[in-house]
Amino acid sequence: MWPQMTDAFTIRRYAAQTFDAQGYPVAQTPTEIPATGSVQPANDQVVITDPGYKGEERRRFFIFAEVLTANETTGTPSDEVEWDGGVWRVFSVDPWRGLGPIAAHWEAEVWLVQPIVPVTP
Repeated sequence: MWPQMTDAFTIRRYAAQTFDAQGYPVAQTPTEIPATGSVQPANDQVVITDPGYKGEERRRFFIFAEVLTANETTGTPSDEVEWDGGVWRVFSVDPWRGLGPIAAHWEAEVWLVQPIVPVTP
């Protein structure tokens, strides 16, 4: 991944879900983190087992900012990444420390959750 081939991303990070007195989930506003990186084809050896995944588009993002997967202990959901008119959910992450000319980055397997322009049937 070379600096002249970077894309702009917005990482959306949510806190753990909370509930009101009636037991309904409280709406959250995510923290938005700007980042840069590149987009590659998805790793076909990674099997996505997220609830709700039904074979949507997939990619592998190389991002120069930390991205997180879901944490079942704390109840924190996976980060979402906005790129190219869509929202992509992070399924797996491989953190890479910087080595020589290669800067530290995170390699994230993602799947398309929501296109900005909805597809009409």
